[in-house]
Amino acid sequence: MKRYIYYILLFVSGYCTSCDDYLEVKTYGQVLPETTEDYATLIYTHLNNIETATSDKILGNFNDVLRFECFSDNLNASLMKTTSSYTPTYVGSYIASAIYRFNNLFQVVKDVNIVLDNMEDKESELGKKITAVAYTLRGILYYNMMRELCEPYDKQRANEIMGIPIVDHFDMEAKPGRGNIQVTADFIIDNLEKAIALNLTDDEYILTIDVAKAYLARTYFWIQNWEKTIAVAKELLEKYPLIEGEAYEAMIQSKPPFETKPGNMIVVSYGQGMISTAFNTRYATDTRRRPVSLEFAGLFKEKERDIRYAISFDKTFLNKKRLNMCIRGAEMCLMLAEGYAHLSDEENALLYLNKLREKRIKDYVPLAMNTLPPVDPSAMIKVDAEGKNLTPLMASILNERRKELYMEYDRWFELKRNGRPEFWVGYKGIKYETKKYLYTFPLWKQDLRVNPNLVQNEGYE
Repeated sequence: MKRYIYYILLFVSGYCTSCDDYLEVKTYGQVLPETTEDYATLIYTHLNNIETATSDKILGNFNDVLRFECFSDNLNASLMKTTSSYTPTYVGSYIASAIYRFNNLFQVVKDVNIVLDNMEDKESELGKKITAVAYTLRGILYYNMMRELCEPYDKQRANEIMGIPIVDHFDMEAKPGRGNIQVTADFIIDNLEKAIALNLTDDEYILTIDVAKAYLARTYFWIQNWEKTIAVAKELLEKYPLIEGEAYEAMIQSKPPFETKPGNMIVVSYGQGMISTAFNTRYATDTRRRPVSLEFAGLFKEKERDIRYAISFDKTFLNKKRLNMCIRGAEMCLMLAEGYAHLSDEENALLYLNKLREKRIKDYVPLAMNTLPPVDPSAMIKVDAEGKNLTPLMASILNERRKELYMEYDRWFELKRNGRPEFWVGYKGIKYETKKYLYTFPLWKQDLRVNPNLVQNEGYE
């Protein structure tokens, strides 16, 4: 949206606000926006960041996606050629930087709250659009923080697991505590449902009703509400059906700028700007600093018959796939397969598993319960999201997700969601171990000093 830059430049000279210590500082004495257009500019700034992939606070950027891929088991750190700031040896190499993610995400929450608290015009066409985007944005931000800064959801301990402080308006004196993860999840759902009710369909605003529904499906999926996951994901899959062949490859390897979302993407970052040049010079090189793990490569049993085999890595097992920050129909299909599997509906779980595989594998023969591969006892993930031992059906679904969403900001969170397995890598004679607590990032000590109601995550005390 070219007008983003125009409005941002027009407005920035008249409005400036500090983001420091957001949880305890109110913008008293500072000039708040006056018109609906002025409030819209706060939102346009973040929409522009999504389009140009210059921020990791919302959908992610290339740096962030590559780092998180390096934290997981998809790439072989032991055979790494050289390191860079974007290819850390393991997650522990990033913890010193991760402490700022909480503060950085709340900087965006601040802008959203300014709009929702103070913009009087919520009934005009522009006012409704900005309000819908603000609610969606706040839901996404809290969803991101829940995944990164909370322990994985556990139905039995949902009222015990620490959540994210709920900051939905300004209060100079407030020092909110963390509450629990169920309160956080309910807040996310409430924001997304409010956005959905406003029915924003204008793609120019990026965070449309479909994006809100996609994050609602993701939230239900994360908190193991399989029935509601299925309901929302099924609706989206019908609107964004699976594609195959050349159309699929073109979508996966799409280069900006593009005027419309490629393929069946529900939302995508990096649509505009100079990201293509940057990717080809820096990020493409960095993705090839280490080969994919042989275990990951071995998941492609059909090899060249599976279109993802050639797209993902070359004959030397070095990456070929573009880094992607998006949500697309295939993720909804995989959610459906897993949701039905958790509900013991094997027929529908197999239906959606086969739906995806038949779009990726040439001369495909559908899997049946008696032809599913056995569970690999050496695989990293050994239990599902509910802590149950993997069945051949669940293992097949998780393996399919791993192949489909490789280099798409997913695998690290799959490890976290399914048991937080501990593992280690060796590099230049040093052993680097990913312990269970490292799946949950720490809070910044400065935040803890300022707000005594905040509690540090386990392992970082």
